[in-house]
Amino acid sequence: MQHAPYRTRWYFGASALIALTFSLARTTNAQAAGGGRIAGIVMDSVRSRPLAGVRVVAVGVGDQTSIQRSAISDSAGRYRIDSIPAGRYSVGFESPLLDSLEITLSPREATVADGGAATVDLALPPAAKLRAAVCPDVALAPGTGAIIGHVVSTENESSLRGVVISMEWREMSFDKATMRPSNRERTASVVTDDAGWYRVCGVPTGAWLAMQLEHAGRTGSLIRTLVDDTLGLAVRHLSFSATSSRASERATTTTRDDSADAPLSGTAKLNGVVLGTAGAPIAQVDVRVRGTNASTRTDAQGNYTLAGLPAGTQMLLVRHVGYAIVETSVDLREGMTTTSNVRLRRIVSLDSMRVVATRDRYPEFARNKRFNVFGRYLGPDEIQRQRVAFVSDIIEKLPGFRVVGTGHQAKVVDAHGVNSFMMSCPVNVVIDGGAEYFEINDLPVSEIGAIEAYPAGPFGPQEFHSGCGLIQLWTKR
Repeated sequence: MQHAPYRTRWYFGASALIALTFSLARTTNAQAAGGGRIAGIVMDSVRSRPLAGVRVVAVGVGDQTSIQRSAISDSAGRYRIDSIPAGRYSVGFESPLLDSLEITLSPREATVADGGAATVDLALPPAAKLRAAVCPDVALAPGTGAIIGHVVSTENESSLRGVVISMEWREMSFDKATMRPSNRERTASVVTDDAGWYRVCGVPTGAWLAMQLEHAGRTGSLIRTLVDDTLGLAVRHLSFSATSSRASERATTTTRDDSADAPLSGTAKLNGVVLGTAGAPIAQVDVRVRGTNASTRTDAQGNYTLAGLPAGTQMLLVRHVGYAIVETSVDLREGMTTTSNVRLRRIVSLDSMRVVATRDRYPEFARNKRFNVFGRYLGPDEIQRQRVAFVSDIIEKLPGFRVVGTGHQAKVVDAHGVNSFMMSCPVNVVIDGGAEYFEINDLPVSEIGAIEAYPAGPFGPQEFHSGCGLIQLWTKR
């Protein structure tokens, strides 16, 4: 894999403007004398839809470089720059995505006559062109994409060279002889270049990846990321703290005690507001940062505050009954407060009626229980009879699983296997048949309606199958 990013930059004075013109400028209807007009539509070629809220800038060419005008595209992608002096202009639009990728395309000129108008339609380049620019020497297979980003030190904000970024994901394949699906773990690693940039090409799209940074004998927190299916690219700028990381463990044996990974801490703070689909604040939402002991609940106005956090890129986990779990990365700094607002998406409508029939409430659970004899299945009544504080207290009683750590730091691993990346063999914890690789105690017992547990081997739903085992948690409905 190649690590150096594709970088070319074109400037309008102090502003980097990125544009692709799909139609040549043309003169149309006249307007008031003494001024002209530039108008058009900005399109997202990746998703075939208008780009709203984009800042389009026209900068004079030749002896008119001091002239600069701008406009914001509306919901239909339309923009209009009025009262612009006659002359030649370079027209482009600002794109945070392309700026992050450090990909630029030359603008096209538009000529505005006195009292006339020019039409310039602009567009974000197609996804294939973006991927080709990031990975020019790599033929990306279908279902694969790329991750690119920049790593800085939290201590002085300088670029970090020589950072090893390890990645792990699962890849499903089919045995042509037996026609049986199988999952295998894939790993990759890249090293940041002299400017602190990294890229990795050929990672799967639409699947969660685990990332971990290592630098100067220190290892950072685990970071989860997802490469969008449509774009096939993910921009992940990361930060690393030498003081808020652990000493790297280069184990010479095939096992280690996972409980030795004590929660990280520091002097960083994080606050924000949690909103619902309609924009109203939500109270009593669980908010915490993975790998730490910091957790809280939002107040009546949806506000939350977390303190004592480690610096660097961390994972913020937000959950509330009836809403999809949100996991997002946040960049924290020692002694500073970072704000991260979160919007939750409702997925179920709860009522006050208690339904006894498990199959009606959890059809997927009932189906798996009926057709797969290799799993262990616990319904609502069985879970309630456990009377435990954490879900891990239930799992540790099941054969084939081992729980290491306690509370929110608890992890479930295969009782016998090992994994070269994580040293032990982590069980895939799936929530509501969709979100993978969560920690076993990310949800309180009170929110769990059904549990499926499959030991290591070719058992359980194949789309989530892991050689280390699988646990499916179904939240109450």
